[in-house]
Amino acid sequence: MEDRDRELDPVVKQSDRSTAVIDIGSNSVRLVVYDGPKRVPLPKFNEKVLCGLGQDLGTTGLLGEEAMENALASLRRYAALVNHMGIERVMVAATAAVREADNGSEFVSEVEQECDLNVQVLSGKQEARYAGLGVLSSIPHAKGVVGDLGGGSLELVEINDAKIEQTATLPLGALRLSNMGMSDGRLKKFIGKKISKVDWLEEIPKDNFYVVGGGWRSFAKYHIAKTNHPLNIVHNYRMSNADIRELIDEIQGMSIEELIAAPGISKSRAGTVKTSALILQIILDRLNPKHVIFSGSGLREGMLFSELKKSVRKRDPLMEACRDMAAREGRFAEHGEEIFEWLSDLVRHADVKGRYLALAAATLSDIAWSVSSEYRAAQAFRRIFRAPFNGIGHRGRAIVALAVYARYRGDFMGSASDDSLSLLTEQEALDALSMGLALRLSHSLSGGTMGILNKTKLNITDTDITLIVPESLSSLLGVQVTARLSALARALDLGWEIEIAKDELS
Repeated sequence: MEDRDRELDPVVKQSDRSTAVIDIGSNSVRLVVYDGPKRVPLPKFNEKVLCGLGQDLGTTGLLGEEAMENALASLRRYAALVNHMGIERVMVAATAAVREADNGSEFVSEVEQECDLNVQVLSGKQEARYAGLGVLSSIPHAKGVVGDLGGGSLELVEINDAKIEQTATLPLGALRLSNMGMSDGRLKKFIGKKISKVDWLEEIPKDNFYVVGGGWRSFAKYHIAKTNHPLNIVHNYRMSNADIRELIDEIQGMSIEELIAAPGISKSRAGTVKTSALILQIILDRLNPKHVIFSGSGLREGMLFSELKKSVRKRDPLMEACRDMAAREGRFAEHGEEIFEWLSDLVRHADVKGRYLALAAATLSDIAWSVSSEYRAAQAFRRIFRAPFNGIGHRGRAIVALAVYARYRGDFMGSASDDSLSLLTEQEALDALSMGLALRLSHSLSGGTMGILNKTKLNITDTDITLIVPESLSSLLGVQVTARLSALARALDLGWEIEIAKDELS
């Protein structure tokens, strides 16, 4: 079996314990320990060291001696950490620099002997595939082209219908190119020529270009800081074609001193950031996508995702994460499904995305029950708005977080919600408030327990809201329930009434 078709093998037999992934990249060497394998693995430990293994690749074709020494020292540390953590399942992948360098195999042998690690040197096709799978693991409906810019290479991947289609690997790493001593004009021609050879780029729909790689992610960090965007999370940060081009022009016009001082751009990347910007500019000229979307998931997450069963891969990452959080922090993890069904009339006119966000809010609507009452709304909001969720954009986060905030407060008053409201339209904010008030009503009526709501009914028409409760449960009605039903009706500009049914509701 050829290398490009071979799956990565863990060092030891698969277990249900944590998984460590060591990524020997062309620029950095990184260890990430995940609490998986599972559909939404969370990083428990994350450390990288910039070693610059691919720095001389474009000039000498070799890994530099100092770079190898620094990388080997980091890998010794990572091997020791993994051992002390008691992690049985370790995956080690080396990418472009090690794959292409004339002394790459010697370096791998030294790592394996000194660190007792089984290093898998990825082919270009494998590296591209894992990058694409990483995006699909966290943005399951992604469609378009993925670009993963590393220190030694650029991977381009077509993704469509939750599948990896065509791939390409190009010798266009930001670190490699930045150290080749080319003039700006020659570098631009070199990059353009390489990208022009990827003929399948002309044939596919390209509404979105999904960005992976630390160099490009620094653009999002800088733009978030520059625009005072209320959520400092790169994953699923979306920029229009015009905005990203304007940002590229700005970065290319900055001095090295300005780049070092720029928020979001680390000093270690200041020397390569203009090369990264030039590569992105040429790709945008070729693709002309409507949006650039930054992904926080890439090769490492793709490696984990590739090992899951197909049935597990198909699970929705946001709902998996919401159910996990509800199970850890709520009283009844399954209550969210019952609440969502009870609110079916409220969301009957919503689109698929609206119902999806409503289900997420219902699932998370009890996560702050154990917090002091004065802090429940703010605590729930912060947990949701800043959580490492996948499968949801920044506006979606705001809608879900605000709905749960209103579930605890009954309104959007207070400082916790101010910034997030700026992400939403007036109608979206009203929808989030209405959902929150409906959640508030559901918890008041049921006392936060299961088995009550499904015996009652909330009817919502274009003019009125009717809460129907069987006579056997009429004792559950009271001032709180009446007040919260009234608040929901006011938010929707509807009349309201309570109906006592003599027979049990089916």
